[in-house]
Amino acid sequence: MRVMLEEKLSPEQAELYDRFIDEAQGGHYSQTRVWSEIVTAGRPLAKRWFLAQDGGKVVGAGLLLRPRAARLIVAPVAHMDRGPVCADPERMSHVVRALVHTTRLHGIARLSIMPYWSDTDAEAVERALARDRFTNTQKADGAHINTLRLPLGDRSDAEILAGGDRATLRRKLKQAEKAGARARMGTSADMPILARLYGELMSEQSMNTKTPLYFSRLAERLAPKGPAALFLCEHEGETVAAALIVRHGAVATFVIGATDRSHRTFSKMALPFLAAIRWARDEGCATFDLGGIPMPGDTDEKRRNIAQFKFDFDRTPVKLVSEHTRWF
Repeated sequence: MRVMLEEKLSPEQAELYDRFIDEAQGGHYSQTRVWSEIVTAGRPLAKRWFLAQDGGKVVGAGLLLRPRAARLIVAPVAHMDRGPVCADPERMSHVVRALVHTTRLHGIARLSIMPYWSDTDAEAVERALARDRFTNTQKADGAHINTLRLPLGDRSDAEILAGGDRATLRRKLKQAEKAGARARMGTSADMPILARLYGELMSEQSMNTKTPLYFSRLAERLAPKGPAALFLCEHEGETVAAALIVRHGAVATFVIGATDRSHRTFSKMALPFLAAIRWARDEGCATFDLGGIPMPGDTDEKRRNIAQFKFDFDRTPVKLVSEHTRWF
């Protein structure tokens, strides 16, 4: 197996990388080169590109992030969010071993990974990681390992909203519309609204928000120029909610969102989510990923409240691969 871990990709390598991430079953938007420019914006992170080929065919790839201790010094630790990407879960162990070998050669002492597989595939991958001496280091406040997925395809609004499980959602949508709330798709000029609402939410939870450059780069990637889309809820002349969606292949994923602190008589996020679902469907997506829900046993009230809203859309949890770490 031919393996590389480089700071920059050649045009040919970049083309191979992009095609593989886009087409692989285990691909995820966070492993795309476009998203790398957003997630690292304004943060002291060094990017390294992993590419593994077998017989001239790409079998594994991923974006490795290393924190910078100083301008020219990177820490001996690395993290790969939703990676490495592999087209076949049965080959994941081979790809992971190749990644381990090359990271050790590059002076990395601790490697954390989260391959993107679900349900039975996720369980098989986690067993393989344990055999390769990785330890499950998942935390309740870390990247989510449980999500909800709403099937789209060519389904109409009525079909998507049908069923007794979505009776509460239909009621919330009617309440919002009756109150005069409206949802619309945002533009780059609306990105400061998301930045403000999200910043207020993080401050309330004593957590750090995203960098200003993060939101600036996001604004450049809003549809139709890029894979991201912003949806807003407006009521009585004020924007009361904002939700960011990222499309990758046939999946559209809710990434971040927030509501303002005002009291309203309706669910502020229901209409923006429905608008996002319609957009994803019309863009040809087969699935709308509602984003993380708490791990079993997680008692954090804020995370549980957010999950409760998502359960209005779908109630079947999907298990993902936990974060796994190995020290060398």
